[in-house]
Amino acid sequence: MNAILPRRSVLAAGAGLFVALGLRGAPVGAQTNLADPPATDVDGVLAIGADGRCAVLTSKTEFGQGIRTALAQIAAEELDLPFEAVHLPFPDTDRSADHGLTGGSVTLQVVGPRLRRAAATARAALARMGAERLGVATGDVETVDGAVRVASDPGRRVSYAELVGGRRFDVAIDPEARVKDRAAWKVAGRSLPRPDLVDKLTAGGDYIHNVRLPGMLHARVIHAPALGAEPVAVDEASIAGIPARLVRQGGVLAVVAEREWDAVRAARDLAVTWSAGKAIPSMEEVYDVARRTPAVRADVTVNRGNPESALAEAASTLEASYAFAVQTHGTIGPSCAVAQLADGRLTVHSGTQAPFDLRAQIARALGMPNEAVRVLYHHSSGCFGRNGLEDAASECAVIATAVAPRPVRLQWMRHDEHGSEPKGPPTVMDLKGGLTAEGRMAAWDSQSWVPHSTVTLLRTTASALLDKEDGGAPGSGNWHANSNPPYDGIPAARTVVHRIAETPFRPSWIRTPGRVQNCFAVECFTDELAAAARKDPVRFRLDHLSDPRGRAVIEAAARVSGWDGRPSPRGEASGPIRRGRGIAYIRYDNTRTYVACVIAAEVNLDDGTVRATDAWLAQDCGQVINPDGVRQQAEGCVVQTLSRCLREEIAWEGNRITTLDWESYPLITFPEVPRITVEILDRPDQPMWGAGEPAAAVIAPAFGNAIFDATGARLRRAPFTPERVKAALSGAARMPLP
Repeated sequence: MNAILPRRSVLAAGAGLFVALGLRGAPVGAQTNLADPPATDVDGVLAIGADGRCAVLTSKTEFGQGIRTALAQIAAEELDLPFEAVHLPFPDTDRSADHGLTGGSVTLQVVGPRLRRAAATARAALARMGAERLGVATGDVETVDGAVRVASDPGRRVSYAELVGGRRFDVAIDPEARVKDRAAWKVAGRSLPRPDLVDKLTAGGDYIHNVRLPGMLHARVIHAPALGAEPVAVDEASIAGIPARLVRQGGVLAVVAEREWDAVRAARDLAVTWSAGKAIPSMEEVYDVARRTPAVRADVTVNRGNPESALAEAASTLEASYAFAVQTHGTIGPSCAVAQLADGRLTVHSGTQAPFDLRAQIARALGMPNEAVRVLYHHSSGCFGRNGLEDAASECAVIATAVAPRPVRLQWMRHDEHGSEPKGPPTVMDLKGGLTAEGRMAAWDSQSWVPHSTVTLLRTTASALLDKEDGGAPGSGNWHANSNPPYDGIPAARTVVHRIAETPFRPSWIRTPGRVQNCFAVECFTDELAAAARKDPVRFRLDHLSDPRGRAVIEAAARVSGWDGRPSPRGEASGPIRRGRGIAYIRYDNTRTYVACVIAAEVNLDDGTVRATDAWLAQDCGQVINPDGVRQQAEGCVVQTLSRCLREEIAWEGNRITTLDWESYPLITFPEVPRITVEILDRPDQPMWGAGEPAAAVIAPAFGNAIFDATGARLRRAPFTPERVKAALSGAARMPLP
């Protein structure tokens, strides 16, 4: 491992130029020493070292979404540096600026503009310094390839490294700093390759699973086999023949050994008597139980006109219920962490998406000041959400206090990951809609049931940690987002989201939380209304949507897919294989990225299997920094969400999860991945928005609508298993959900 210096050491050693990205800190212009720059000055988070390379320091983590590349492109562009001269070190709470957790597809939207303005301020400051050094007016110099030179005499130049040295700027970020026009871009806006991909594709790179420290011990935790169960008795004699130590501390039950295999054996063989745990509803009861669970509050996400009277006066009405299964994150590599408590300081290595939050919550749980805990980020198996990484990090921290000062590595087993990590919760939405005699939407009324809150980072399986962790109101996870129809042409619409107090499993964010489930219901029900009106699904949507950017992505998706304009379903066909196409649309959170998707589906009437053969997406995420990065994220959204639509569902018996391996919780395989086409609608004059999540929201409804177009059978519960497809083909899907 490479040594990682604390932020103060880096600055004191003369790393040079740092640019803060709008964080709280000392007042503008405050004079502080070199090791503690004000967060509002151009000395906070962007460093140019003696070798001329630039490091952007941020708490935003790279777990597959390409932000290290895009942010480097922004910094390189505004600083007039080659792309290869900019890099983003992994987040380190001792060195990095705290820009919050990584999630919600907001990194470029929030951090990007701040970084651009800060780099532009730094570039102007460098130009002034260079002009002074070269003895010319500021207007006579230009910045090129990491140097300031005289425009009329390019041979007269001075490098950024020479100018900055170890000095500070003590200059506040200028909110009016002149950023480059799009026409002048040389680095941003291009499809540059991601520097991290080679290591990832060749099993190299700095993965948390590969971290090894001198004298490191190995640990395994023993999690309860049933929800809410607690250890009643632990027979330490059952592992007497294995060189391993039992640790029971802070609510964690674990074994520690010099060799990893001994820790695995001890965890497997340790005899534990467990309490019965808590009762939970069955898989078929879970949605109706959600409806009956008391709500902490009800959010009205749209309230326009009078839906009750509009429904009563409508020429025709429809009702339907949609549900989405409980799912796990499907992290390929089980969660892992390394921790060491030495000299009163706890260092935790983790793949967390929120290093500073994790630091604060571990510190609080262990009764330590924040400054006594350091969290260092490493690559982990991607999950796009809150999986078991934070649980493993907190458990490892507890174990480290028991074996101090030696470092300890904790890796979960597959059954830990599938069984003990928090889950994407069950969601259900009941909808009513009305049509006019002319086939336009007259009314919309829906109610949905979602978790009131999702887990905070340290809300772990360890009960004692739960007792200590008091992080205030847990995050909502935006489960209400996109619960309302995106069509402003509906004169009467009301959507109510009931935030229920409890769900059977610890609820957690999974990629595109809430929007995947809500868009599935909203866009499939929109398709039901279009079918009832005997209207083409694309034309039906356009007839109810005035937003020009929304219309543009729908039209683009229809164009690239060769959409055949007609009502759904397709109608009479022969043979056991039926084919259809479906469309879905979203404006993410109703405020940002626009996406429309067309999917072509094949349905086997004999065995109920379905597959997507093609997916065409049109996406408008504003100003595009790296077009290939946008395409890669859209493609990833297709693959991951198709897996969630086709295969993924947690199963349980009583209060025990039974899907504890890849055989019982399968993912889609390479042959099942469709051909994917992504059309990017670049908006150079608009703000940049995120691309990591939005496209995932439209996959399930587009797929479900394609199956309906092929067969006339409506699937209202995901995933689309062969059993559910056969039930829909027989007409059972027209019955309301339990």
